[in-house]
Amino acid sequence: MKPGRFLCRILLLLAVALPALGVETTFWQVGSFDEFLQGTLTGLSLSKQGDLTLAPEARAVFNPEEPFALSLARDSRGDIYMGTGHQGKVFRVSPDQKSSLVYTAQEPDIFALAVSPDGDLFVGSSPEGKVYKVTPDGKSTVFYNPKTKYIWALQFDTQGRLYVATGDQGKIFRVDASGKGELFFDSKQTHVMCLRLDLKGNILAGSVPNGLIYRISPEGKAFVIYESSLPEVHDLAVDPQGRIFAATLGGSGTKGSPDLLMAPPQGAANGGVMTVTVTASSDSEATARGQTPPPETKNPSFNRSTPQISPAFPLQIGSGHGALIEIFPDSSAETIWSSNNESIFGLAVRNGHVLFTTDSNGRVFDLDAHSDSDKLTILTETHESLATRLLISGTDLYAATSNVAKLFKIGSSPTHEGTFESSVKDTKFISHWGVLAWRGEVPAGCTLELYARSGNSEHPDPTWSDWAGPYTNLDGNALTIPPARYIQWKSVLRTSGSDSPTLDEVTLAYLNQNLPPQIHSLIVSTSSERTGAAGASPIMPLDGRLNVTSVAGMGFGTQPQTNTTGRSPITLAWLADDPNGDQLVYALYVKATDEEEWHLLKDKLHQTSYSIDPTNLADGKYVARLVASDEESNPPALQRKAELLSAPFWVDNTPPDVNILSQNVSGASAEVHFSAEDSTSPLRSAEMSLDGQDWHDILPDDGIVDSRKETFTVKVPHLAPGEHILALRASDTSGNIGVGKAIIRIPGGGSHQD
Repeated sequence: MKPGRFLCRILLLLAVALPALGVETTFWQVGSFDEFLQGTLTGLSLSKQGDLTLAPEARAVFNPEEPFALSLARDSRGDIYMGTGHQGKVFRVSPDQKSSLVYTAQEPDIFALAVSPDGDLFVGSSPEGKVYKVTPDGKSTVFYNPKTKYIWALQFDTQGRLYVATGDQGKIFRVDASGKGELFFDSKQTHVMCLRLDLKGNILAGSVPNGLIYRISPEGKAFVIYESSLPEVHDLAVDPQGRIFAATLGGSGTKGSPDLLMAPPQGAANGGVMTVTVTASSDSEATARGQTPPPETKNPSFNRSTPQISPAFPLQIGSGHGALIEIFPDSSAETIWSSNNESIFGLAVRNGHVLFTTDSNGRVFDLDAHSDSDKLTILTETHESLATRLLISGTDLYAATSNVAKLFKIGSSPTHEGTFESSVKDTKFISHWGVLAWRGEVPAGCTLELYARSGNSEHPDPTWSDWAGPYTNLDGNALTIPPARYIQWKSVLRTSGSDSPTLDEVTLAYLNQNLPPQIHSLIVSTSSERTGAAGASPIMPLDGRLNVTSVAGMGFGTQPQTNTTGRSPITLAWLADDPNGDQLVYALYVKATDEEEWHLLKDKLHQTSYSIDPTNLADGKYVARLVASDEESNPPALQRKAELLSAPFWVDNTPPDVNILSQNVSGASAEVHFSAEDSTSPLRSAEMSLDGQDWHDILPDDGIVDSRKETFTVKVPHLAPGEHILALRASDTSGNIGVGKAIIRIPGGGSHQD
């Protein structure tokens, strides 16, 4: 029923919960592993199948008030030891959660701890560190000095000999019970990060930077059993069947965790904690056996701030690559989990399951490693930057974290209450909320409640509504929160026994508010000018009116693009759209500036331009009004409109008047004074012609044709006796042409002047 019948059921509910509108109902559905990862889990586990259940009870049982927990060990009495950084302290936590400081080294970091069969604690310090022996009564001595920079791991074999893994020369030393040591194996790598015993008593070792896993016999004969594609093998674990599990990490151009975890050199400036920003693995659906996630996918992690304290040195762990490798007794190997933006650190095996930690909110994963299963679960989240180590003690699992250092105890029984807060959904516009429905199981003695809230700021703050709920009807509840742009929901799972409710999927319906259309421009083009609405607001309220200015270049004087004997239409063109994607219909109005009423030119327009025959309008100054409506996509009560006014434009159908002011004949020469005047438009040009010959441009008396009225003086010499016709033709900027003439009579040849 995910999502077919479930979504159909929601659609039926919405037929009652929401009215039918032009905008479409949208469904926000959360039900997959990756979708749930975008929210915040508290006290909940998340399976790869996308099921939320109550997590095993997890609580911080010890906080040493240090920045980093770097190593864990356990003795036969059940005491747990934690090595920290960067003050070189080792703490002990008893089974009843009483804690004490048992040792402080001169060196700042304790990356390695081991407990001998007789109960002595061995501490490996770095950098330039030593192996210290701490007896149960608190006495400490230097047990062995490997004379290397780093001590990364300690491991006892079945004969009680101690193996010491080091860097930065990648050597392993073997030390007997008296403290006498020798070089056991030189890997030629920079670091040997981890050590384990296999079922046959061989030493297993993981290296940096080539990501090699060695099997080394007690005689020191080494064989590479696996080469990782990632630079670092950070931890190893072996199960009772002899399978080897390896935590590998790092990315291209990195050297792995040594550069991230070690303290700065002595004398370096101390720094505050660097806030660590990590993202969740978006490839969790590809973490089944044998699948490698695509490198480009990225999803946001949980929306929470990283706790900060003030250690002596900064933590600089960033998101990287991680992979969990399973190596079978026949030496075949398989990648059973991988991520492009989570690094894997701690490892443990229990009852056929592999437990591992990552640097994304300090997650602890549980992977069923049986051959017929690929079940992966985020067991819990510590909400710290990094979960560094895992340790199993009886039925309990312990996890150490960094930034800040804590020891978490993860039991086998579910916690009594857990919550999930979804990510904030941006619906882009003010929205009305429909039904919140969910799918899951609620056994007897359990409850599952949902809540929702809304607001108009990107992140929830006091301006948001309070949480509304609880909503408990899995078939759907109509939400009772205010319309807004943003929404968030949360679920609360509770149990009074050993069973847990399960949340599989949540669907929330919403409907965007119907917004008015947006008119971005309205341009008017005539034969002589182009005007437009520049700087106008694209959205107008109903019945509103907007005054705009013309675009640069508006006005008279532009050379017409048509011939002087025809008239070009007035063309209105516009750009408009609707935020909801509704179909728009337009209406055009026009009025002269001395008129009070708008006159409809054309309605029910679907195109974005319209032409007007200028001869249909009287001369004068006009303004056009465009109204855009989404009426064809919405019922009458919800229709929205917007309007925009054009810049003013002129209609001029009357030619200029050309008149003779005076004329004078002197001998064979004549001088004529003309006037040309237009009632609406400025003049654009003037020409003269004598006796029907070709037209020639002339200039007015002031030297430029640019006014509605101009005077012209035309001098014509060397005229033959008789009658002559001098014509003056004036054109205005609307393309209208006026012509006037003067009759000139030159005496002689029997003719006389009137």
